[in-house]
Amino acid sequence: MNTKSCEICAIIVTYNPSFDRVLSLINDLQYQCCEVIVVDNSTSKIDLFDKQDFTYIWLGGNKGIATAQNIGIKACLDKNFKAIIFFDQDSKIDDGFISSLYQPMLDNDFKICAPTFFDEKKGFEYAITNVKKNGTRIKLFSEGKNEPFTSSVVISSGTIVRPEVFNLVGLMDDGLFIDYVDTEWCLRCFSENILVHIIPQAKMIHSIGDNSFNVFGFCVPVHSAVRRYYRVRNSFHLLRYKHVPKLLAFREIIFCFVHSLILIFKQKNKKEYLYSFLSGIRDGILNVRGEKPKP
Repeated sequence: MNTKSCEICAIIVTYNPSFDRVLSLINDLQYQCCEVIVVDNSTSKIDLFDKQDFTYIWLGGNKGIATAQNIGIKACLDKNFKAIIFFDQDSKIDDGFISSLYQPMLDNDFKICAPTFFDEKKGFEYAITNVKKNGTRIKLFSEGKNEPFTSSVVISSGTIVRPEVFNLVGLMDDGLFIDYVDTEWCLRCFSENILVHIIPQAKMIHSIGDNSFNVFGFCVPVHSAVRRYYRVRNSFHLLRYKHVPKLLAFREIIFCFVHSLILIFKQKNKKEYLYSFLSGIRDGILNVRGEKPKP
């Protein structure tokens, strides 16, 4: 990977992270010849990050993942990198991960590449959800595949993008603040006939939710009550985008309702989840965007 030194900029978005875990990721990225930008949504500035050999941008509080990513993207575009790759604070990568993603991009002139994801605790592979033009969904897995395959939608973590894609489709929609940011942007790319190429050889450890439990054989991730507010609210926002299939938007609204009701029933802080659920519905209908309004 040394021949590709400084061609790639890695953006890591953090929020009150574990310093050691993020620093481990940064060291891995720098060893694999990436320049690193940490955009920090934390409530307080992390002075230890300021003293390290990478760019650290503290936003003075939580401005949302989309705003943080956009600040990182603009910084990368100003420096004319050939590719931009995204990570979150819990990301883990193996030796050769960057090369396994970037080389296929170079060899095939791909615009966007993404890895496969495996659960940190249980080791299973997460399905990649491919959304068709009509809004129907197909779950994709890398098992048995050696060649790259395509999907319209992936999560942002581990995804590598050529800078010209942002010039064509624009930056992340910071009105969404956190949830569905990557989904909306990927579908914007899809509307311009830009697909994500999944590289089976690139594997990444990932964790979804603060915890999870099973309901009738389905794994239900547990996020905070505040996070559920954004999920519910933004599912309504999906209906307002021309490039998001209406079938998908209605599906997300229904599933958000079901998911939220399960959490209200199962979690101890039921009032917080109920309030987030109801305020998410209200603000989604009223087209409230950005950070959750203070009570």
